[in-house]
Amino acid sequence: MTGAQPPLPATVRLARLIGLGVLVIAPALAPALAAPDGARAVSEHASGPNAAPAPMRTVDPGAPLYRQLPPEVRALGVLRFVGDSHPPYRILSDEREIRDGIDADLARLLEPVLGVPIRHHVVNGLSATLAGLEAGRYDVAMGPALATRERQLRLDGVSWLITRPSFVYPTSRPARYRRVEDLCGRKISYVAGSVTERVVNRIVDRCAAAGLAASQHVPLADTNMTMVATQAGRADLAGMTLTAALHAAHISEGRFEVYTDETGSLGTDLLSLFVTKRSGLAPVMLAAMQHIVASGEYQRVMAKWGVTAVSVQAPRMNAAQ
Repeated sequence: MTGAQPPLPATVRLARLIGLGVLVIAPALAPALAAPDGARAVSEHASGPNAAPAPMRTVDPGAPLYRQLPPEVRALGVLRFVGDSHPPYRILSDEREIRDGIDADLARLLEPVLGVPIRHHVVNGLSATLAGLEAGRYDVAMGPALATRERQLRLDGVSWLITRPSFVYPTSRPARYRRVEDLCGRKISYVAGSVTERVVNRIVDRCAAAGLAASQHVPLADTNMTMVATQAGRADLAGMTLTAALHAAHISEGRFEVYTDETGSLGTDLLSLFVTKRSGLAPVMLAAMQHIVASGEYQRVMAKWGVTAVSVQAPRMNAAQ
């Protein structure tokens, strides 16, 4: 948040978001959200009680899961993470590097468990993320992306978050949203291929059943573009995960509001990281995520970012919905 007001506790923000359905949130996520190719390193994290460990610089063969890594990863001496610009998961600096976010914190916790440094790469959108993963340019797509059966025909997924749909819109517009049917006939922007695409399909079905005009899909490359489109009037709302909405609420200046269906009728979705089946990385990534959950470090990161409400009790592999 900006100004003199302290940020709301995560529990208060969540109660408002889920219990009331509407929450005032922030202006659209600024230039740091741009997602050009080539961003790579994670900066050193701030010190303090909530600080994540410093990133590893060298390989540690004595790490708990090092010997379970595929030979190709051990030979390369680094694990290559990939994702698009997507606060609060990946927050970019002006130098086009990941400077903060959930991914950065989790990576620093996973490194000493896996025994290899993690190098971050930023690409434009989920389609580029998964294409680069399948082409072998990267090893792990942290996502988090929807765990579907179709996707898991090609990839192995390890679930590490759940989500509920949220929709952001400017307070300057007269429209207000109190129920799912209020979204009918509206243009909804979202990251192409993301979990929100499936949500918009659900809304279209609801509108048809109610005899109302269908919502219109506006798929775009990344979260920043969905917010820009909504600001500019090319879309009425920007659809995103509850996690992204909680982050936006954290930096609120009162220029946007969020609608989320308090009845839960749009569903709860399971989100995963992905690796290719041929890589052999799925079992070791599952074990690594289980390790940081068992240690309590995963929960600490979720609490730090105010997203405990979307955390999982235990990661699972290929738990498609």
